[in-house]
Amino acid sequence: MVCLTGLGGYTAASLVNEHVQLQADADHVSSVARPVQEVLARLQDERRLTAVWQANRTGSAREDLDAARKKTDATVSDFRRRISAPDTAALNRRVQALDGALESLTDRRDAVDARTLSASGSFAYFTAGVSQCLALLTEAVRSADGELGRGGTATVALAQSTEMLAREDALLSGSLSVRRISVTDRARFGQYLAGQQASRAYLITRDLPGTAATQYGHITSSAQWTTLGAVERAVTGGQGTSLPKQATSWTTAAGSVVGSSRTLAASSLDSLADRADDRADELLLAALMGSAVTLAVVAGAAVLAGRARRSTLGRLAELQEETQQWAMRRLPETLARIERGERVDPIALVPFRPQATDQIGQLATDIDQLVRVAAHSTMRQSQGRQGTEKVVGQLIRRAQTLIHRLIKLLDDLERKHEDSDLLKDIFQVDHLATRVRRHTENLLILSGAPPGRRTTPPTSITDVMRGAVAETEQYTRVRVKNTPADRRMALASRAVGDVTHLLAELIENGTSFSPPHTQVTVSATRVAKGLAVHVEDQGLGIKPEQLGHANELLANPPRIDITALGEDPRLGHFVVAQLAERHGIRVVLRESDYGGTLALVVLPAALLEVVPSPVLDQLQSAAVTTGRAVVEDPSLTSASERAYTRQDVLPSVSAGALDEVVTHSPVPDHSGFPDYGGAGLLPPASGHHELPASESAGWTPRESDPPLSRSGPRAGSTEHPAESSREPAEVPGPELPRRQRPPARPEPSRATAAPDTKPLHTLDVPEVLPQRVKGANLARELRREAAALQDPAVGESHNAFLSPEAAARAMSAIDAGLRRAGTDDERHGPYARQDESADPSASER
Repeated sequence: MVCLTGLGGYTAASLVNEHVQLQADADHVSSVARPVQEVLARLQDERRLTAVWQANRTGSAREDLDAARKKTDATVSDFRRRISAPDTAALNRRVQALDGALESLTDRRDAVDARTLSASGSFAYFTAGVSQCLALLTEAVRSADGELGRGGTATVALAQSTEMLAREDALLSGSLSVRRISVTDRARFGQYLAGQQASRAYLITRDLPGTAATQYGHITSSAQWTTLGAVERAVTGGQGTSLPKQATSWTTAAGSVVGSSRTLAASSLDSLADRADDRADELLLAALMGSAVTLAVVAGAAVLAGRARRSTLGRLAELQEETQQWAMRRLPETLARIERGERVDPIALVPFRPQATDQIGQLATDIDQLVRVAAHSTMRQSQGRQGTEKVVGQLIRRAQTLIHRLIKLLDDLERKHEDSDLLKDIFQVDHLATRVRRHTENLLILSGAPPGRRTTPPTSITDVMRGAVAETEQYTRVRVKNTPADRRMALASRAVGDVTHLLAELIENGTSFSPPHTQVTVSATRVAKGLAVHVEDQGLGIKPEQLGHANELLANPPRIDITALGEDPRLGHFVVAQLAERHGIRVVLRESDYGGTLALVVLPAALLEVVPSPVLDQLQSAAVTTGRAVVEDPSLTSASERAYTRQDVLPSVSAGALDEVVTHSPVPDHSGFPDYGGAGLLPPASGHHELPASESAGWTPRESDPPLSRSGPRAGSTEHPAESSREPAEVPGPELPRRQRPPARPEPSRATAAPDTKPLHTLDVPEVLPQRVKGANLARELRREAAALQDPAVGESHNAFLSPEAAARAMSAIDAGLRRAGTDDERHGPYARQDESADPSASER
């Protein structure tokens, strides 16, 4: 109904606009074209009579000229009165141009009378004025209506043809008065004849309005028209200055034809004006009738629409409610089921409707089909994604298996070879293989598959942190601060591998986004809800918006999807988020006090196990039983005085001091470790004070001292902070124990190994505990490096950390000592080394 009303209104408006336009066209023809046509005729007459008078200045010619001038003045005055302000810019320009040409009419007449203006000059002036009239006439009869436009074009062509004939008449009339024609005038006469013929060819007589076409046919078939044609041919075909004999009949014939043509042009203009008025009235009547019919139709349509509206609204309400249920509840639930892996039948999901009979029914059918297509497409995408994830997971697991085999082979090579240079290269390859294994596990996590690993026994937090450091590239820049040594804080076996991986990713980020000369500190603190691990770097930090985005990702990890990573994916954050969500770990990034980034990892209490230190318990029990303990006299200053003897043992110790003494005794401590940099491959960061080499070089172990074994001093032993360290001495001694590997993440194909269930042997504690002397058990290579570091010329150029090459040489010496210590352990003491084949995890990372 609205469209019908709009269409009716548009039609009525168009008809009214056409009516107004035709009224304007009719007004232009009647008020502009007719006066201009009169001015044009008067100028043509005055031009001809001026040419006759200038050729033969007789009294009769002068009288005719004066009479023609009076008619011209009257006609020009009437033209100016009737045309005051044209309504279009184009008409206004043409009117001003003609008025400007007529302004100089009086001056040109005076020049003609004074004989200062030649015949050609006066002829050119009047011809220019006539041209301005023709231009204004052309603009006045212009119309957008097809019929009126064609009629106006034909009328203008008739006027132009008459003008060319009038030019011939004026030129030849002047020549007839002197009975000769100049060569120039003959040539001009031929030009005007050609222009007349071109205008008549352009004229389409059937387009002339009314009976003008019939009247024009009468003119062209008259005897006068034939006479004109004969004279024109004779004049253009003649030679010299003489006129042909037929020229004497030119004046009568030309006057008749020119007059008839002017009358025909005037009647054509009147017919155009009348036709424009009639067309305007017809359009107005059509607009009124069309408006009435439109109103009637609109009224009827409104009644019908009111009836159909109630029915349509009811059906649309039902369809809207059903569509809303699909959009808000049913379709999201279906897509969620498909995402969870459930199979959904799209056909059974939306039953087919009966055949639709109208657009609303077809719309409901299309909506049902849209739901089926959406469910089907989502199901296919989910199946394809699951298939892709399975394929990728299988490929990655194959690569992971090869990496585990590579690491096992590297372990075998480390045990078989003692060459320090070769071991250095093996250690580097081993370290790279460990990092490759972590990146492979990243791919498994991104593919949605859990990283395959064997269950391992609970592992101390310190070992977990050191294992995470060992999996990073720049491990030498990492400093590990350990947990208190009084009790062993262990991580549940189910979370050892994932927590190690999580910490390794955070440490890797810290070393990658901080200057190479800075440290990354890893520490653990017991809190009310579990254990807080801090990973702090000294870099430039993260922008606030990026920090907020990273914390949001860590707090609410998205579904495992590559598209969820964004344009600039941070794979480490994504992997950390997935691992943290798996075990309920909270990870938060914030700005550190140094301007860098501090990663806070809160391990819940459910993942922690507190295990008492067996070594400390046995030491305390043995000390209470014997009633003896070792106390160091701080007044002793030399190495010989500080060497332990049987006379240094106190006869009795109070119960309160017993724990303090035993806790700080220089025995291997399996409950905690000193601060280490580089995952234990670098010297401890504890505050020991070194003594000159002279004080320690003189000390040698006595024959009565017990041999050092795996229960003796190790690289990871903890001593009392007040103890002064000894300088390394060139004294042969037992080799250091074998280096310990970080917590293992074995290959997925291995079966879960049962933990070692052999009971712990009772610790044999000597009556006098040996005191550790720094450097006494160092290998020869390490002693040379320590001596080089004490050289003032060399020490200044060394940093606080060893280079990777030096660390490799240190590990070579440690590995050799471990083998020798293992040989002793198999023969002596309760800590005899067990067969590594009993626990496959001993060779796994």
